[in-house]
Amino acid sequence: MNFVFDGRILWHGAVAGERYECLQQDPRATFAVVSVQRYIPSHFASEENAAAATTAFKSVQVRGKCRAIDDPEEKCAVLNQLMQKYQPEGRYKKISPGDPLYLKVLPATGVYALMVEEIIGKFKLVQNKSEADRRKIVAQLQERGAPADLIISEEILKTLKGNEDQPKS
Repeated sequence: MNFVFDGRILWHGAVAGERYECLQQDPRATFAVVSVQRYIPSHFASEENAAAATTAFKSVQVRGKCRAIDDPEEKCAVLNQLMQKYQPEGRYKKISPGDPLYLKVLPATGVYALMVEEIIGKFKLVQNKSEADRRKIVAQLQERGAPADLIISEEILKTLKGNEDQPKS
């Protein structure tokens, strides 16, 4: 789902359908985003144990109540924020309520806000593994050497005691 955050989660969608009907019946909602940082193959920590495979991730859940944004000016402002985020190069005419280009589409487009009541964040950077296994995983990531591997290996190192720069052999 395309969204922007300004203290609220803002998105556009249909003014019909299952999501719309659910929000009409009960405005409570949870919005969740998970960013997979890297898949960590089992052989990075263990030559035989498949259960050693894991995923490094970051996630956030936002809970609150939703409301439709019906004011034409506010609705257009949110749609313009979405355009700016997802099409930063521009090359479109700014959305405004009186513009003939948008007269038909605006009434058919729902714009919604999730009013934030609670935010819960979580990350897993293999901190559930032993220090020795984490160092082994860091070494394997660094050896594999993809840009994302190097970034996540640095983040894993920060979770180790003393924040050492290099894995021990």
